[in-house]
Amino acid sequence: MNSAVLQLIGFMKASRIPNLTVIAVCQVFTSLFLLGLPLAQLLEIRFALLIVSTQMIAAAGYIINDYYDQKIDMINRPERVVVGVDFKRRQALLAHTFLSLAGFGVGFYLHWVIGLIHFFSAFFLWYYSNQLRRLPLIGNLVIAALAGMTFLTVTVFYFQFNRLVMIYAFFAFIIILLREIIKDVEDVKGEAAFGCTTIPVIWGINGAKTVIYVIILTGSLLLAYFLWDEQRLLLSLYFMSLLPVFMWFVYKLYQADSHRDFILLHQLVNWIVFTGIVSIVFIYG
Repeated sequence: MNSAVLQLIGFMKASRIPNLTVIAVCQVFTSLFLLGLPLAQLLEIRFALLIVSTQMIAAAGYIINDYYDQKIDMINRPERVVVGVDFKRRQALLAHTFLSLAGFGVGFYLHWVIGLIHFFSAFFLWYYSNQLRRLPLIGNLVIAALAGMTFLTVTVFYFQFNRLVMIYAFFAFIIILLREIIKDVEDVKGEAAFGCTTIPVIWGINGAKTVIYVIILTGSLLLAYFLWDEQRLLLSLYFMSLLPVFMWFVYKLYQADSHRDFILLHQLVNWIVFTGIVSIVFIYG
């Protein structure tokens, strides 16, 4: 296999193609089921450009994060390191720069507000990888907020805002925030070795657990508030069905004391993310 093919494979791995697919699905579902737009409107080239430009920004973020975290990842998950192994570091920087410029360039072509959203998203993804990743909570909040923006960018694009989108954007924010803190616990060994001051590094595993408990409680109360007058029965039933799941999550979190335990919690959060995306299809109407 020649070098160019290997670099292409490395680029695709670093770009997280499955994650980019999830972004596209979320934006399509937001348009179809949360905003209730006709399918014909989604088949327009401008909407396709919105999805592609959002994916470009996200892919650039994944690549630059791998670039800066290479040494940490060599400790935490050496078998999954791509940049510096399958994808040359110089090529990774070039890919990040091109994708970022192309992403917010297309955004400005679509609308100046979309361009600004993409520009600041690209900036904060770079700043997260360069600096915020190594600070307690701030970096986690940035990534969680950008996850919520996946939904909100569609509403800005169509200039249509409704309560449903806000609920799902907030839900994405809470779930991704949980996942990011759990990932920090998983990666605590490598982060501590390179001077990162993430929550589990400075407050320990029990401190990280406490933060997660607070996020779950606060997020649940706010979601209950948003859903208080909700007329869509299936939407309310879906979020009510998550109550025992979160109770089980808290129970397993309380017991967790090994790396494997937190990997399982990470997988449970990913399952919640998947069910949340699927639920969008059934709550419309």
